Amino acid sequence: MPQGKEKDLASVSSGHRGLAGLLRQARAFDALDARLQPLLPENARGKIRVACIEGETLVLAATSPTWSSRARLEAPTLLEAAASLWPTPLKNTRVIVVPNPSAP
Repeated sequence: MPQGKEKDLASVSSGHRGLAGLLRQARAFDALDARLQPLLPENARGKIRVACIEGETLVLAATSPTWSSRARLEAPTLLEAAASLWPTPLKNTRVIVVPNPSAP
């Protein structure tokens, strides 16, 4: 590749179905997170994020054990909203601690 020119993710992944699928999935999780953030108290936004969907489970990432406790309190509201937005059924939540989840 010539110096000074970088390929964007779409062009890099276009020939790789697996990578393209992962990028679509990551974008979908980011879009869901963007829709759920306003439902959180202002001080929790960005501290609790959508990590992924595993089967029928909405997985939330919290930045610390303290925020994971708050995520569990907010989980019913987030699950209800996510279930109305996600194309497959969501019935459960799980909270994980990730010290620095990617910021929006």
